[in-house]
Amino acid sequence: MLENEISETYHFFLDSFNEKGINRDGVTFRDVIKDCERDFHARHSADYALNLYANSRTMNKLARSCDAAPFLLYGMNLTQGKVFDAEKDPCINHYMDKFSQNIYVYGIDSAFMTDYDDYNYPIINVEKGIYPLTLLVDETMINGDVRLSVPTIDGDESEVDIVDSPKYEFVL
Repeated sequence: MLENEISETYHFFLDSFNEKGINRDGVTFRDVIKDCERDFHARHSADYALNLYANSRTMNKLARSCDAAPFLLYGMNLTQGKVFDAEKDPCINHYMDKFSQNIYVYGIDSAFMTDYDDYNYPIINVEKGIYPLTLLVDETMINGDVRLSVPTIDGDESEVDIVDSPKYEFVL
């Protein structure tokens, strides 16, 4: 099965955001990414971005703008090229995580996840296709570039395999 992506790339000057990921106007890098998500949906009205690609320096700025603890690293390393392999990448990254002193964050809430459950967790909207953004580290991208994408599948949708990945939650 060949998988293509609808994608949009957004460019930022990372140096315009301080060490906490906030620019001089008081806007966080995360809020800027949310604006990009909204732009992506406006351009592709039938789709919401599911993947966010960036290099590790840009992911670090995103983590800081979310006030993530220093031991939390954002993004899953791409192991099969420049595009996310939904079967192999999670398994390989999960194996590598076992040997790391850090905790990896592989997804964050979408800008469109505006409803919350009783525990204040954002709610996924399956009917609309609104899911958390999968954070993917692509070291071939330049600093400050962020690519938002949604996979498209050519052919019969019945060929799609659902991958059941382990679910982890870190509670402070």
